[in-house]
Formats: sequence, C-alpha cells, structure tokens
Amino acid sequence: MSNKFLSLFLLSLACIVFGLSTLSAQNWNFVVEPDANFRISVPEGKETYRLNEVDHPVFGPLKIHHYTHVDTLSEKGDIVYTVFYTDYPEDMVHQDSVELLKEFFLVTAESAAYSVAGNLVYSDNIQNFHCPGYTFRVHYNQGNAVIRSRAYLCCSQLYILSVASTADGVSTENMFRFFDSFALIQDCKSVMGN
Repeated sequence: MSNKFLSLFLLSLACIVFGLSTLSAQNWNFVVEPDANFRISVPEGKETYRLNEVDHPVFGPLKIHHYTHVDTLSEKGDIVYTVFYTDYPEDMVHQDSVELLKEFFLVTAESAAYSVAGNLVYSDNIQNFHCPGYTFRVHYNQGNAVIRSRAYLCCSQLYILSVASTADGVSTENMFRFFDSFALIQDCKSVMGN
C-alpha cells in the first residue's frame, strides 16, 4: 500500500511541478500593424493602443501612435514593451539627411529622458534594414528604473521601440528578442511609390 501511495504522491508532485513550469513559460506573439507598416514580436500580456495628436511648432500637426504590451509574468515586476510611431512630413525629415538626423535622434533621446525626469546615460547610432537609427538608455526614478530604446527613421516615419523596467527587471534575451523582431512590412520604395 505504501508503494502505491508513494508512487501516486510522486506522480502528483511531478504534475504540479510541470504545471507550474508551464504557467511561468513566456509566450511571445507577432503583432502586425499594416497601417503603421511594421511587425514585431511581443510577450503575452496586457495590450493597449493610444493615439495622441499634437501641434508641433516645427512639424505641424502630428499623430503619435502608442502600442504598449505589459509583461505581467516577469518575476522582477512589470516590464513595458512599447512601439511609438509617428509620420513626419516628407519634406521636413528624411532618412538621407545625415547631419539633420544626428540632431533629430539626439533630441528624441533627450526628450525621452526629460519626459520621465531621467538621465540619458548612453546613446549611439545604429543601422537596420537600410534605415538610420539610434539606440539609447535612460535611467530614471533615482536610478531604480531604466528605459532601453531604439529609434529608426524609415520613409519619414519615426519608430521608437522601448523596454521599461526596474533597473534589473528585464532579461537581455527578452529585450533583444523584442528589438530584433521589429521589421517593416514594406520597404521605403514600396511605401513611397518609387
């Protein structure tokens, strides 16, 4: 009788352990936004979309789209994955304007730091799918939280990918999985009709 009880107990324990490990496994899904011309992989979690319309003093009326995915399954607190997307007037900002882009990206990074009362601690140029880009990191909340971002200007469209978490909250693997999965649905020539 005790062998049957022990076997049943061990089988039940194995099922519980397997069930718990399955619950904590991270599922990722591809999100495709045809109107915004991008696709990206995000962790399962709460998804929201928000549109802000602003009247910019230089660029005129702009629509800023916010696609947010909150990973609530992280052991180190919520991790927020965000894609910001804005169409800029073609004649004002173009990806071939190298000198203008340096200043444009730096101001973008500094504005991100300012918006959370943080400090820009790192920034550098990057290139992806023939679009100029910029990577930057902002520390805020007295250094207890961090936003890691990549910004790309493609076809006069600005995409900012961000991962926000506590300073030790996001795994490098998950951050790069998010960043590296970003892709345009159509290249600039297709979008611009060239």
